[in-house]
Amino acid sequence: MEEFWEKVEHYNSKLITPALIVLLVIIILELFVHIENHTVELILKIADALVVTVFIIDLIFLAKKAKSMKFFFKNYWLDILAVFPFVLVFNFVESIYRAIVVTERIVLGQAVLHETVEVTKEAKAFSKSAKFARTIRIIARSFRFVTKSQLFTTVHHGRRKKHTKASRT
Repeated sequence: MEEFWEKVEHYNSKLITPALIVLLVIIILELFVHIENHTVELILKIADALVVTVFIIDLIFLAKKAKSMKFFFKNYWLDILAVFPFVLVFNFVESIYRAIVVTERIVLGQAVLHETVEVTKEAKAFSKSAKFARTIRIIARSFRFVTKSQLFTTVHHGRRKKHTKASRT
């Protein structure tokens, strides 16, 4: 069975570079293109989920190879943040907010005119929260890109070498 996991790790490591390219395309599309086609939006969500899956599998193998839990969390905390499903948390909070608002409307039984004004206000607030959620998605995807690119590894390991040299002198 060990040979199977070695193959999985090998093929997953080969998928990291294409996953980074796909992630970069997703980030660019999220930033600069307003997508109204639901099929394209679904394709982007599936591609993002596949990229996150590749990174999660990589994180699992990193955890397996780590010396200790302390070492793992100290050295790979940004990788953990990069794959954390912030979208699920924000969707959960949004659904609770909507449930409270709906319950409040039922209990108060406000007039139709007043409801129209409130719906307009909520639509504006919802558009702001949707922009905020979109920004959070872009930031999370950027974390994934930075942590898995060679740039982060080079900068992170270079910084660690400077600290070890300074502590020896």
